[in-house]
Amino acid sequence: MNTNFYEDYWEKRGESGFRPRYKIFSGWIEKGSRVLELGCGDGFFGRMLKEKNMDYTGCDISEKALKIAKERGLDVFKCDLDDKIDFTDDSFDYVVMSEFLEHIIDSEKILKEAGRIAKKGILVSIPNIAYWKFRLQLVLGSFPKQWAVAPQEHLRYWSVKDFTNTAGSLGFKIQKIKASNGKKILRDFWPNLFGFQVCFYLEPPR
Repeated sequence: MNTNFYEDYWEKRGESGFRPRYKIFSGWIEKGSRVLELGCGDGFFGRMLKEKNMDYTGCDISEKALKIAKERGLDVFKCDLDDKIDFTDDSFDYVVMSEFLEHIIDSEKILKEAGRIAKKGILVSIPNIAYWKFRLQLVLGSFPKQWAVAPQEHLRYWSVKDFTNTAGSLGFKIQKIKASNGKKILRDFWPNLFGFQVCFYLEPPR
């Protein structure tokens, strides 16, 4: 990952806030669980979990983001996730990747590492490239804008169907799928068309 790019990213973006996917994820995590968040950013979600008495650890490539996370009282460290994740098998109950995988070239490698580390589940959210507004933009000749600051943020793109196939090919069992943003009511019935951001609960391969 490009360290300088993500320092600039957090400088321009500013502090993060609540996202609907955090409520979904926190509802899927059992109380008292040990949680590792990859790409934790400035720790907004981590603070939510700490307030629910979770044993939380986060990592990110940006020193600026990690400084804020530490000020929030979180146990975080710097990591470049293009490299191996230095934890033993089953060392956490859950691994969380919230709008993170699309920033990684070899997302499959990170998924496999998360499956090795997590004892109970891997919680992932991705932007859905098959969202109806994105489909319309493609028909009209424009590529969908999914990034916050610059287009080079996102290196991978999935529809809900594509990500389901990717996870299945790596041996994961998909326990739950829920759209966190998009057309209300419709996103629950047809997340691949009406879900803008979509959350997955993956059971690790064993």
